[in-house]
Amino acid sequence: MIVEKRLEYMKFQTLIRRLLLVIGFWSSKNSNILFQSLLFLHLSFFIIPIIGVFNFFQTHISNIFLATKGLSVLVGYSTVIMKILCFIINRKDINDLHTILDPYIDELIEKSGLTNVILNGITSFRRLCKIATGFVTISCTSYAIAPIISIISQWRHHIRPIKYNLIYPTAYPWEHPPSGLLYNCHFFNEYLTTFSIISVTASIDSLFVYYVFQIIGMIRDISHHMTCFNEENSEATIRHCVLQYEVLIECRRKIEKVYGPIILWSMGTNAIILCAVIFQLSHAKAIPFTVMVLCAAYAGLKLTQIFIFAWAGSQLTTESENLIDTIYAANWLGNKRTMTSIIIMLSQKPLVLTACSLSTVSIDMFVSVINTTISYYLLLKTFDPDS
Repeated sequence: MIVEKRLEYMKFQTLIRRLLLVIGFWSSKNSNILFQSLLFLHLSFFIIPIIGVFNFFQTHISNIFLATKGLSVLVGYSTVIMKILCFIINRKDINDLHTILDPYIDELIEKSGLTNVILNGITSFRRLCKIATGFVTISCTSYAIAPIISIISQWRHHIRPIKYNLIYPTAYPWEHPPSGLLYNCHFFNEYLTTFSIISVTASIDSLFVYYVFQIIGMIRDISHHMTCFNEENSEATIRHCVLQYEVLIECRRKIEKVYGPIILWSMGTNAIILCAVIFQLSHAKAIPFTVMVLCAAYAGLKLTQIFIFAWAGSQLTTESENLIDTIYAANWLGNKRTMTSIIIMLSQKPLVLTACSLSTVSIDMFVSVINTTISYYLLLKTFDPDS
C-alpha cells in the first residue's frame, strides 16, 4: 500500500512537472531567459483572435444568440489571460512555494511510518487534475477540429465553393479572403491560441490542487507530532509545530496572492459562460452530435474548474480543523509548562483560503456559481424576444 501511494505521488508530481514545463515553470531559477519567457509567448497568441472575437461581439450586439456566443469565447480568453498575468507577476512567489513544499514533502514520504499518513487521499487529488485536463483538452480539441470536419464534409458532398471557417466566432476589422495566405495565418494563430488555452488552463488549475495537497501533508505532519506529545518532548514538539505552522501561514499567503484574483475572476466569468452555453442550447432546434459533445465538454470544463478550487479549499479547511482536534486530544493537561502554549495553539483559527479576502474558497463557492448561472440565464431570457 505504501509503495503504491509513493508511486501515485510520483505520477502526480510528474504530471504537474510536464504541464508546467509547457508554460515555462517548475525549475525556472536555473532556466534560460527563453524558457522563462514562454508565458509571454502564450500571451501573444491571444492578441489577434481577441480582436476578432471582440469585433464579432460588437457587430452582433443586437442579436442575443450571436452576442452570447461571442461573449462566452471572449470571457474564456480573458480568464486564460488573467491566469497568465497572475503567474508572470507572481513568479517569485511560485518559485518560493516550489522551494518550500517540494523538498519538505519529499523528505516526509521517505520517513518510515509517515508515508501512509501524508499521502492519504492522493488518488482523489491526482484524479481530479486528470479529469480537469481531460475536459479542457476535449473541449478545445472539439473547437479546433470543427472547421476541418466542415471542410471535409463540404468536399465529400461536392459543395462548391468550399466555405472555410475559422475556429472561433470572429469578425476581424480588416478584410481577409475566405481562403489563401491570410486565412491560413489566422487559422494557424487560432490553433496556437487553442494550444495555449489547453496548456495554461490545465497546468495552472492542477498546480493549485498540487499545492493544497502538499500543504495538507504538512498539516498531517504537525498532527502526527502532536499525537506523540508527552512531558519529555513537549518543548521540542511545540517548537517544531509552531515553526511549521508559521511556514503553513506563509504558504497560504503566497497561494492566496497568486490564485486569489484567478479564483475570484473564475467565479464570475464561469457563471457567464455556463449561462451562455445553456442559452445557446435552449435556442437550438436540432443539436448535432459534435455540438452536443462540444457544449458538454465546455460546460464540464467550467464546472470542473470551479469545483477543483472549491473542493481543494474545503479539504484544506477540514484538515486544519482536524489538527485543532488533535491538539486538543493530546496529552497536555497537567503540564503547566506547556499549557499556555497549547491554549494559544488551540485559539488559532483553522486555515481558510480566501479569494482576495472577499470570498472563502470552499464547496459553498461551487454552489454559489451554480445559483448565479441560473440567475443570469433567467435574466437573459427576459431580454430574449423569442421567449
